[in-house]
Amino acid sequence: MMCRRKLSPRRRKLRKYIAIILSVCILLLVYYECAVKVQLTDIIVREMQTVSQQAVNTAVDKFLSENFDVGEKLSEISFNSGSVAAVSTNPSYVNSVKTEIIRLAQQEIDAMTRDEGLSVHLGSFTGLSFLTNIGPTIRFDVESAQTISCEFESSFESAGINQSVHHVTMKVTVELLVYNPYKIRETIRTTSSYEIAQTVIVGSVPSYSGVVTY
Repeated sequence: MMCRRKLSPRRRKLRKYIAIILSVCILLLVYYECAVKVQLTDIIVREMQTVSQQAVNTAVDKFLSENFDVGEKLSEISFNSGSVAAVSTNPSYVNSVKTEIIRLAQQEIDAMTRDEGLSVHLGSFTGLSFLTNIGPTIRFDVESAQTISCEFESSFESAGINQSVHHVTMKVTVELLVYNPYKIRETIRTTSSYEIAQTVIVGSVPSYSGVVTY
């Protein structure tokens, strides 16, 4: 008859410690799936919203600093007998501005995400507001695909007796599909508006050739 060998107290303690360690590891994995991954997704979304807005701001500032006369080229004002007769747009220049703004914005987004990545404080994963910016930082390499659109809007506004103001506003919309890190798939959309030109017109509002949004 075979007899089962009784474990020594030392081995029983070792098995107990191993069981405790395995239980803690399983609990940590469950916590990661249920809480940390949700926190990470929220953090990535907030950070990428900030990144996309900063990238567009930098792109627009860079373009305007190199093209200070963009307002004059976008809108062409014609005169008749010394007064404003019509305001028209320059379609070819509008398209070239759109192309350049989109190119610069894509470059800035790529530089901020792929080259620099995102750094998140460890305390942010707790979900507690007072620990958000506490602890060492963890760097994440973020992969994303972006779609950028650029539109111009033209409008008139009364500026007093017999005066009008012609505004040209540019709207840049960014849609980011974030698919990394850790297989996070989130679509982030931001829209930023910039006034490109402002012209004061003395007299009645002139006729306007072209569409309001272009």
